[in-house]
Amino acid sequence: MKHRSSSGETASGVRRPGWLSDRLIAVALACAVTALPAQQGVAAADDDLAELTTDWPGPYGGLPPVDRAPPARLETAYRKAIESKRQEIRAITSISQPPTFENTIVALEESGKALERARALLGIYTATASTDEVRAVAARVTPLGAGLDDEIEHDANLFARVDLVFAGLPDSAPTPEARRLVRVLRDRMAYGGATLGASQKVRLQRINEELAALTARFDQNVAREEESLAVFVNDEAQLQGLSEAQRQAAKAAAQARGRADEWAIPIQRPTVWPVLTRADSRALREQVFRLWITRGDHRGQYDNAPVMKDILRLRGEKAKLLGHPSYAHLATSQRMAGTPEVALGMMRRAWDLLLPKTQAELARLQALADAEGGGFKLEPWDRLYYAEKLRQRELHLDGEAVKPYLTLDNVTRGMMWAAQRTYGLSFRRLEGIPVVAPDIAVYEVARGPQIIGILYLDMFQRTGKGPSSWTTQYRAAERGSANVLPVAAVHSNVVHPVDGSAPLLAWEVANVIFHEFGHALHMLSNSAQYPSLGSLHVPWDFVEVPSLLNERWLLDRQVLSRFARHYRTGKAMPEELIAKVERGIQHDRVFSVTLDYLATAIVDMRLHLMADGREIDAVAAEKKIQVELGMPSAVAPTLAVSQAHHTFSPEYAAGVYTYLWSDAIAADIAEAFLAAPDGLYDQGVAARYRRTILEAGNTRPMAEAFRDFRGRDPDPDALFRRFKLLPQRATADAR
Repeated sequence: MKHRSSSGETASGVRRPGWLSDRLIAVALACAVTALPAQQGVAAADDDLAELTTDWPGPYGGLPPVDRAPPARLETAYRKAIESKRQEIRAITSISQPPTFENTIVALEESGKALERARALLGIYTATASTDEVRAVAARVTPLGAGLDDEIEHDANLFARVDLVFAGLPDSAPTPEARRLVRVLRDRMAYGGATLGASQKVRLQRINEELAALTARFDQNVAREEESLAVFVNDEAQLQGLSEAQRQAAKAAAQARGRADEWAIPIQRPTVWPVLTRADSRALREQVFRLWITRGDHRGQYDNAPVMKDILRLRGEKAKLLGHPSYAHLATSQRMAGTPEVALGMMRRAWDLLLPKTQAELARLQALADAEGGGFKLEPWDRLYYAEKLRQRELHLDGEAVKPYLTLDNVTRGMMWAAQRTYGLSFRRLEGIPVVAPDIAVYEVARGPQIIGILYLDMFQRTGKGPSSWTTQYRAAERGSANVLPVAAVHSNVVHPVDGSAPLLAWEVANVIFHEFGHALHMLSNSAQYPSLGSLHVPWDFVEVPSLLNERWLLDRQVLSRFARHYRTGKAMPEELIAKVERGIQHDRVFSVTLDYLATAIVDMRLHLMADGREIDAVAAEKKIQVELGMPSAVAPTLAVSQAHHTFSPEYAAGVYTYLWSDAIAADIAEAFLAAPDGLYDQGVAARYRRTILEAGNTRPMAEAFRDFRGRDPDPDALFRRFKLLPQRATADAR
């Protein structure tokens, strides 16, 4: 999920294993794939492609050979890997012997290793080092992989064999984990349409192909429009309130656009949020906000209105084909929530708790604006500006005062130290590992003498890299006889200071990095024997739990006292400032406990409840839903529907609620830590959490895993207790 925070930093959460599963691709394709050039004879003489696919070269079982994968060679490898997996599946279905766990389930699980490696390499380029050539390659090969996914899921002979092993449970599989694998693979094929008739399968495959192209176009429309949008200022006085560094950046942005006598505010989150938070010019704030909130909703080549309509219509048709009344029902059937009604119920309860509190907060902001002689009703472009003023006035907290203590180096060292104290992990930086940019750091991760995985930290913004922050898995762990090490990567978009000084982070940016590191810990800790039972195969409304929980360590006084040190003086962050930060977080709450987020999440679910094959005007529906919710006029959704990547991505569709759901579970787990003698570093709680959740992956249902850790089902009120949102009696009863 892309988190909206007061600094404007975003966290896009985690991406599915193999990561660039062709059907789930979100950033690889160019806008108009039909306009890309056809392949013109790729390195046919290069037949030795194993190093790009199954057998990566180098230590630790091989690492991504990005230095040996020019786009043409990668395309050849990708095409060969697709055909290799196709042949592996044919080998399974052509066996004359009756299906068994080994000859069917294990063989299916082990198929496609070459394709997973090729997908990972392509993903590295498309998301972190993209060029027109890379996008062209992705546009050509991605549909081939998506077609193969459908071909496998719709293979009647393969499903018959899997289904027979499933029918023979428990005797047909040797261990509980093996039996879990049988169920997961069988359910995955059924969810993908394995039980449909021949004509229905053909239609479903066509729908999936169209959706893959449409979801890619949605993201690219927003990205390309952002590149083209900027607000130009011809009088520096309009930038009053912005820091000198922010003004210099605006001047450089204008110069880069050929308007050296002006200043430019690019309509991108890192430059928009300082304006909305600090610019004294209300006219400038309004101009910037209106362009920001309407991305994807401008008529022309980047208009997402027809794209959204087609995505929702096709998703509804897909749901009906698979026997569900709407796409929301289809999506939630594979998650902990189970039904859209359960997820909506939780969101509506949160909305009802937060609405009066938000209205009271807005009244205070309005009073502040009135006291300054504003003479206007508070609008969305005023809210962050006056919230920052109120924060400084009442909490005496200036976000800029925190930055000097949060260098990127301080933050990364602090998160590694916390992981060492809590989980016994060590991190050793490696040299000479191939990377797509020289500022990427690579670490060996160990627990005692045992190496458990490899971690890439790709923290800096650059051309060709996707926006925001996210975590990916280049290779999944396999803790069976081969003990394949996981390879994980944390990505962010920290800007290199122009003067070469240490990058200083806003608190929210540091928080996002801790968040993404939590995903990496989940990937690196995975002890599942089979990749399909790994950490990224947990239900999508649980996948954010480890990352949201890991944010709590940034707030820990031990971490702050050791690592939050001034970049010039080396002095620790003063206790008074730490206390102000803590009060600020309690005041602002985490992003899932805001109307801004809930507006996005509820619209997402309501749109997909409507998605039953009908035509839907998403922008009009969004406005109608906001009115029905009684959304205050000064509140804007975290992501308006025309730019809501998650709503129109395959992973988070009808699943934006997962952040509230996961935050509640993470808060419940945090209560277990904080109630223990040694708090966040309590070794008994940490060992139990590691065993039952971090290491367990999807080896059993997550509700069962949570009960093993906590001794009961999750308590959704834990999150509301954290921010004192419950009536006093309910809080007392919970204790």
